[in-house]
Parts: sequence; C-alpha cells; structure tokens
Amino acid sequence: MKNVTSTVERQARRTITRYDMLRPRERVLVAVSGGPDSTALLSVLHRLAPEMRLDLHVAHLDHGWRGRASARDAEFVRRMATRMRLPVTVGHLGPRVWQTREGRQSSREARARELRQRFLLETAREIGAQKVALGHTRDDQAESLLLRLLRGSGPRGLAGTYPVVDGVIVRPLIDVRRREIMAYLRERRLSYRMDATNRDMTLTRNRARRRLIPFLEREFNPNVVEALAHAADLLRDEDGFLGELAANKYREIATRRGESVVLEGRALQELPVPIRRRILRLALAEARGDLRRIALEHVERSLSLLDERRRRGHVSLPGGTAVDMQGDTLRIARRPADGDGTPAGEGAVPREALCPVPGEVVLPGFGLGLKASVVPREQVKEDFRTAGRARAYLDADLMPGPLLIRPRRPGDRFVPLGSPGTRKVKAFLIDRKVPVDERGRIPLVLSGDRIAWVMDHEIDDRFKITETTRRVLVLEKTSR
Repeated sequence: MKNVTSTVERQARRTITRYDMLRPRERVLVAVSGGPDSTALLSVLHRLAPEMRLDLHVAHLDHGWRGRASARDAEFVRRMATRMRLPVTVGHLGPRVWQTREGRQSSREARARELRQRFLLETAREIGAQKVALGHTRDDQAESLLLRLLRGSGPRGLAGTYPVVDGVIVRPLIDVRRREIMAYLRERRLSYRMDATNRDMTLTRNRARRRLIPFLEREFNPNVVEALAHAADLLRDEDGFLGELAANKYREIATRRGESVVLEGRALQELPVPIRRRILRLALAEARGDLRRIALEHVERSLSLLDERRRRGHVSLPGGTAVDMQGDTLRIARRPADGDGTPAGEGAVPREALCPVPGEVVLPGFGLGLKASVVPREQVKEDFRTAGRARAYLDADLMPGPLLIRPRRPGDRFVPLGSPGTRKVKAFLIDRKVPVDERGRIPLVLSGDRIAWVMDHEIDDRFKITETTRRVLVLEKTSR
C-alpha cells in the first residue's frame, strides 16, 4: 500500500469535514492508550493541526490492573506527547478500584470504559477542551454492529458507533480500516504498545475479531467488514430520521408532571409501531435518567397496556420504574425520591453532560437542553439582574468552557448573586420552597469545579457581569 500516509490523512480530513467534528482554534483532548489506533490518531491530528489550527492535548488513563505493563503504557504515551511537544495528562486508578469489582473480565472491561469516559470528560472540562477525540476505526464499527446483532439489539443499537456524540466526542478515524492504520504506522515508522488483553479469547469482542469475522470473510464475503460498516452507516441515517420524527411527536403528546411523564394514550396508539416504541423510550429516558437494563420486551409489555379494553393496567420495569395505564393516559414514573431529594433507584439520577462554548447539548434525564452563546456586552439589552431563570448572563472570559452540567450532589455550595459568602445548594433550594422530589432534577452548570448557575433559580456571584466585562456568556434553557 503506497503513500498510505496521505490516504489516511485525506480520509480523516474528509470525515472531520463531513461530520463537522473539529473547528479552527478548538482545543482537542486526544485519548491515547498507546495502542495502534490511538497512536495513529494522535499522529494524524498532530500532522493536521497546523492547517486546521487545532490545539491538541494528550490524555491517558492508567487502569492499573496490569501492573508494570500499565505503567509502561503510561510512560510510552507521556514520551510520545513530549516528542511532539504536546501537553499530556495521565490519570491513574489504584488496585482498590478493581478489588471490590467481582464478576467476569467483560464486566471489568465495561467498568473500565465507564471510568475512562469519566476521566476524559473531566480532563476536557479542566483544560477547557471543546472536543474529545477517540481512535475508533471502520473495523470497530463493523464489530459493534455484528455483536449487537447477535445480542438482538434494535435499530438504535445496530446503528453502531456514532462519529460525533453530544457535539463533544469525535471519531476522526471512523472511516479508516484497521489494516490502513497498521500500514500507516509502518510507513511513518511509529512504534506502539500492544495490550495483552487483546489476545484474551474469553472476551466476546476478541472472539468476534479473531474468529468470527475471519470465518465470515473466508466462507461468505471477503469484504464483510466493509459490508457491515456500510450497513451501520445506513441504519444510523435511518435511525436519525426516525428519531427526529419521534422526538417531534413526543413533544406534542408528552407532558411532564413532577417526577412523572404522561403520554396521551390514544394519540400514541394511532402512531406506527416503530415511532410508538421510540416515543416510549424517550419517555422512559426522561423519567428514569437513562435506559440501562431496559430491553425490547420491557417496551413491548408497556405498550401492550394500550390494547387493554378496560384501559387500566400496570407494568413494573427495572430500576424502580412503573408504567400505568389509566383511562386515556400512559404514565411513566420512577421510585419516590429519598429524604435528601436524590432520586432513588438504579439509573434514576440524571446524567452528566458537557456543553461546548459556544454550543448546545441535550441534558440526559433532565428533559431539556442547554444552549451557550457568547456575544459582546453591548448586544445584550436585557437587565443582567433578571438572570437565573430560563436564561443566565455571565462573564464569558471567566468561563472558557466546556461547561459541565450535572444534578446536585451532597455538600454542593455556591455564592448566590449578591450574597456575601457561600451557601449549600440544598439549603438555598429549601429557602426557595422547591419540593423535595424536584431538588435532584435541577441542573447545575459548572465552570471548572465551581457552580456558575443553579438553573431556573440563581447564578453564582463570582461569574456575574461587572463593569470590566467585555463578552457575555448567554446560557439558555431549551426544550429537547
């Protein structure tokens, strides 16, 4: 394969442009494990950075479960970043993290992915990165579709790995084959690390990669990887289209009532089954905070209540969720909140989200979104003192972004506008007479580790507009 360097870089550039992944002057956190894919990713972005005017920062998480090998991986990444004159952040997880986790290796891998994503998002927030780049390839896309097909996933799962997630996670190599990555590394004479767990055949993905796909290539289709990845592309486009249709209809027939979501039963029943399923999943996601442990059978059981002649019925779902049919309404509710206002039940707490500045993000579990824009101070005509409800005005130069949005945690404190000192968010909400079952669902917007806005209520005095403010950060609550 001749001149593979220009081929890979040209494909990465096309992918970045096609999905509007990266923009000039953005700071990009590049996740690098030291393996072939992430090493190639860093090299490609480093070579494209001058023309694309990107500010790169390397991140590596040492999971700590392979002893000296893990430490050597971390040192390899650190040296590679130093050679490229790039800043690098290396995180470490101690052995105790894994000593309390029992179960199969695959469960530990899933836990590792969860901790890695948390580390990357937190690091991005700390350094002010707008994007986090991951090294997934076309082969990863094909493997994901195949594995999800074998598990019985629906269209959303079969759509595979998305090139861009929440406007923050980007995958510039998603259209590049793994064999092209290896050829690129050889041509560029780049060394890399190999993780011994990649040869562990007890892991389902390794068996699919090393046994199932080679068998399919040999016995059925030599281009099976491309065929599977292409199918995922098509399914992703259709999933996006159907998802938009469902979201528009959901806004018409769904009503938020405290901790519950109520759907108009008759209007829901008149819709095509695929849209009906998606709307119910949207309602479940809003009521619970996520869709963990929710399978197709749970969705079908819930929708079967629409066919009850008596128009009454009840279905209990994992995570303490209940679906009730009463008359012409379908009600989805979680378990009651505990005494601290934190929703009880597994998966009930709204999830964290990262919002670029400027940019927009959906807030999972909150049932709304956030839009951030920066304007010159003279363009804002409204009274800054009205900030705190559906819109907030803050000093943009004090909040470079990205912003972290999350639910309240025990001990959270901020400085209410005009206050001489900090107050606990819980006490502040009690004074505002916010019902206990709503306190855990009020989004907090953070810049760094400081709360800048208790959405719907008050901004933090430390981020207010002053006489020296030149640029204003406008935060607006949006509907999903």
